[in-house]
Amino acid sequence: MAWWVLFLALCVAAIVTLRTLGRLEAAAWPVRARAPLSRPEQVLYWRLCEAFPDHLILAQVAIAQLLEVDNVANRRAVFNRYRQLVADFVICTRAFSVVAVVELDDLSHQNPGRADADARKSAALGAAGLLLLRFNVRSLPTAGELRSQLTGPGSPRLETPDTTDTASQRRPAAA
Repeated sequence: MAWWVLFLALCVAAIVTLRTLGRLEAAAWPVRARAPLSRPEQVLYWRLCEAFPDHLILAQVAIAQLLEVDNVANRRAVFNRYRQLVADFVICTRAFSVVAVVELDDLSHQNPGRADADARKSAALGAAGLLLLRFNVRSLPTAGELRSQLTGPGSPRLETPDTTDTASQRRPAAA
């Protein structure tokens, strides 16, 4: 009978240990969920969707997804200059060709570290021939103003998407 008591005590000890480890593991990640876009970013996102209904609006896109370094000797060093930069929004055709990159600047963009990142972002996107539009958070453009930035005189024209088969353009073919 003593072995049953010992077995029961070991089981209780094991359960207590597992529960304690579970709490410790949870404590190792002191995080909580949050909205992926700030309030001003959400407003601009919906205005971009309204302004460009035939295009895809992507939010929080890594610049590394938009650029590819030529095959040069210092390829890794060039990549490292932009690898952690993120575009607030990317306007794409339905074929995922980039039309423009949109940045929303707030007061944080005046800090020297942020200004350096903005300069690197502008330089990298410009070198790749991608249009970068910057807007201040305090004066968000309307949908009409956004549209005129890409369709007005002297501005690049938006591609008119082929609407003959929109379902196949929205989803990749099944493998």
